[in-house]
Amino acid sequence: MDIQKITEIFELMTGEENSTEYMKLIYLSMREIDDILRPNADISDLRLCFLCAALAFYRLQQILAARERADVTYAGKVLKESQNTAYEYAKQLLKDYLQMCRSLITEDTFVFSSFSSGEERL
Repeated sequence: MDIQKITEIFELMTGEENSTEYMKLIYLSMREIDDILRPNADISDLRLCFLCAALAFYRLQQILAARERADVTYAGKVLKESQNTAYEYAKQLLKDYLQMCRSLITEDTFVFSSFSSGEERL
């Protein structure tokens, strides 16, 4: 996998011009994707670069969503009721790229999800 391409795609997804502070997330995503690759997968496939960038973007949105969960008010901290839309888009983007790369990753790594009372359960 090409770290330069992954970084460029990650910057496209985040809107960041300099992603050096996020390199740990990018390396983590590369490692996670490397762990689920089929033995005969072509690691130079461009789809994997998009998948790694999407995973790094998803991990970043997880961190940001956790920080934004509480709002500070005059009365103290209160939980926000609205969902983090960037997090939801990042999750859907990751699912789309996982689907696109299904021929490159092992089948036992897929997470099956279901819907109950309007909420997605992983």
